[in-house]
Amino acid sequence: MPELPEVTVVVNSLNEAIKGLVLESTEYDWAKKFYWNGFSIKDLKGAKIKGLRRIGKVIVIDLSNGFSFVIHLKLTGQLIYLDKKTRVSGGHPIPPLNSPVPNSTTRVTFAFTNGGHLYFNDLRKFGWVKVVKTNEESIKAAVGKTELGPDPLTMKCEEFYERIKKKPQARIKKLLMDQSFVSGVGNIYSDEALWRAKVHPKRAVVSLTDAEIKAIFNGIVDSFKLAIAKGGSSANSFVDGRGEKGLYLTFAKAYHMTGRPCERCKTPIVREKMDGRSAHFCPKCQRLSEGSPALKLI
Repeated sequence: MPELPEVTVVVNSLNEAIKGLVLESTEYDWAKKFYWNGFSIKDLKGAKIKGLRRIGKVIVIDLSNGFSFVIHLKLTGQLIYLDKKTRVSGGHPIPPLNSPVPNSTTRVTFAFTNGGHLYFNDLRKFGWVKVVKTNEESIKAAVGKTELGPDPLTMKCEEFYERIKKKPQARIKKLLMDQSFVSGVGNIYSDEALWRAKVHPKRAVVSLTDAEIKAIFNGIVDSFKLAIAKGGSSANSFVDGRGEKGLYLTFAKAYHMTGRPCERCKTPIVREKMDGRSAHFCPKCQRLSEGSPALKLI
């Protein structure tokens, strides 16, 4: 599933292509994952695309008439915009993003008055599209997190510190991936942030020093900014708006680096199952000492 940097890359690419276009119609073939929420095409037809934005891992397309499309790519989602002169795409690479569209994986087609189309493809049908009013309450409800955590790229370190102190018994990696704590962090960038901070993923928040908390926050922000600059990560089968694989994993320090030497101390990176997910870390730089509060947690 794409995380914050990957979704940001898709949003930035598509925003240039479809901002200002006028919506003509919307068609879909998978009613279970297209939620009208009591509205209809009559409410949307003729509205201009004001722009695209990201909330956590979710894409929001705002319209000029007070409505928005909320889109979650999930595991295999793609967004492809096509007109006579332009093709912009991003998301899962299967089927290839240069394949003819619509195709057997196309779930939703947004048609515009300029003759262009935005296609939402989803091979495994986990993604979804929701029509909502353009207000914070409706959009957060659509995302499924009425208390969606703040965005790490806009929050301050002081706010991160205040929020983390309220969860003293939480394992740090699991907490970072909780979308109600902070939004947009998943398995990849929690590993990367904790490696940068030299913090073991099993550590309990109560065991962290103020300096370590600050280092974790900086690790999230730095990892995100680098990933966005490099077009995201392709570890979760992601490709960017030009259909090219993101280059972030070329610069990754922990995620998917199992067995490779830690960049700092040359100790091999290890992979361990934690709370149902895989964690990648350096057992020397990110040491978990005996008697740590984390070892007592279930």
